[in-house]
Amino acid sequence: MRHFICGMAQGADMYFCEAAIVLRERCPGVTIEAVLPCEEQAAGWKERDRRRYYSLIEQCDYETMVQRVYDRQCMLRRDRYMVDRSAMMIAVYGGLLGGTMYTLNYAMRQGMETVLIDINES
Repeated sequence: MRHFICGMAQGADMYFCEAAIVLRERCPGVTIEAVLPCEEQAAGWKERDRRRYYSLIEQCDYETMVQRVYDRQCMLRRDRYMVDRSAMMIAVYGGLLGGTMYTLNYAMRQGMETVLIDINES
């Protein structure tokens, strides 16, 4: 059985979730967990993005909300939750400081296998 954990941020996270849903249709035993940093994650997004977000969450097998109310650390808590429960990490990374870099560094310190997709390569 394969279990995919999706962070549900805009961009690559949602594309990976969509890919996992397609994989689940083809491969029995695949499960998908949507991990939300807080209840209001999508509150400020455009309506079409919110519809996509909630549709993806509904299609997941599990939903985990790291905490109810937003604070400055909730995204990092979500990322640590995902790393701590994963065997491997696939990340789209362009070299900028921020949450993806923090999470990659944390995963590598844990000895986790990581696959990087560099958005700067052509």
